[in-house]
Amino acid sequence: MTASPERARTATPAGAGAQPSTGAGQRLLLRVAVALACGLLGFMLVAQVRATEGFGDRLEVEREEDLAQILSELSTRSETLQAEITNLQLTLVEFESSAEREDLARRSLERRYDELRILTGTVPVEGPGVILAIEDPNRLVTQDLLVDTVQELRDAGAEAIAVNEVRLIASSAFATRNDRLVVDRQPIDPPYRIVAIGGSETLATALQIRGGARDSLELLTGVEAQVQPSADLRIPAVAEPPAYVFGTPVQSASEPP
Repeated sequence: MTASPERARTATPAGAGAQPSTGAGQRLLLRVAVALACGLLGFMLVAQVRATEGFGDRLEVEREEDLAQILSELSTRSETLQAEITNLQLTLVEFESSAEREDLARRSLERRYDELRILTGTVPVEGPGVILAIEDPNRLVTQDLLVDTVQELRDAGAEAIAVNEVRLIASSAFATRNDRLVVDRQPIDPPYRIVAIGGSETLATALQIRGGARDSLELLTGVEAQVQPSADLRIPAVAEPPAYVFGTPVQSASEPP
C-alpha cells in the first residue's frame, strides 16, 4: 500500500521533531552582507551631500583660473562615486536574489521532508477526511474486506489511514489470529473505526458508490457501515516505525560520491 501525502498536515507538538537548518549560517552571512552593503551605500550618499555643502564656500574664495581644474576633479570624483554606488546596488540585488533562492530551496526541502514523514507514518497527521464506522456484532467482517476498503480509500486519494487507531503505512498487513482481526500484529475488535485523511467529499463518494466498500460490508448479517465526512480529523503516528534491514538507497548520478 502506498500513500500520496500532498494535503495532510503533520500534527507534531510545538518544539517536537524540529530539525536545525544546515543553511542557517549561510543565511545569517547573507543578511549581514546585505545590511553592510546598505550601510555603506547610505554612508557614501551622506558623504557626498556633506562634501557638496562645503564646496560652495570653497568656490567663493577660489580664483577663476582654478575653477576649471576644480570642476574637472569634481566631475571625475562624481563619476567614480556613481560607479561605486551602481556596483553596490548590483551586489545588493545579487545578495537578495541569492537569499531568496536559498529560502525557496529550504522551504521546498522542508515540505518534502514533511511529506516523507507522513508517508512513513512517523508523525501524527491532521486534516479533513472521513470516518467509516463499522458495527459487526457477529464478527463477520474479514481481513479481505478491510483490505478492500482501505484500498478503495487509497485509490480515492487518502493520504493517511488508521484502523482502530492503528496507523497504516506501506508495509502494513492484515491477518486473522484466534478468530480476531490483526493489523500490524495489533489485535482489533468491533466496532471498527476507519479514519482516512484526504478530500472528504471524494473519499465519502468512493465508499458509497454502488457495489463499493460500504455495500460489500452491509451484505453481511448484522453489519452496519456509516460514512461520516469531517473537516478536522487526527491520525496517530505508528507505534513502532519499521526497520529496513536489506534495502539501501541507490545513489543517483547527480549526487556526489
